[in-house]
Amino acid sequence: MPHIKPKTEPTIPETENSPSKNKTKRSRAATPSKKWTSEELLTLFNHVLRNGQKDWDRAVEGRTANQCCQTWTKTLLPYIRQSIESKGV
Repeated sequence: MPHIKPKTEPTIPETENSPSKNKTKRSRAATPSKKWTSEELLTLFNHVLRNGQKDWDRAVEGRTANQCCQTWTKTLLPYIRQSIESKGV
């Protein structure tokens, strides 16, 4: 029985301007994100009512400023707008 060599991909030598050298991989956080509870969402909503869309780092305990801002702009605010529009107000 003849010996079969495993197929290998050809390698391209890296140069100084090689994209793989200048690119940094973005990875998600080491811990998986936890779902927002209804209590946290309500706390975020009340924070925005009191303070406006600022001071995100103090909005919800245990959540980062970026998490609070993104949840407000991509989840709660569109939901509120859609609800108002569907009522025909």
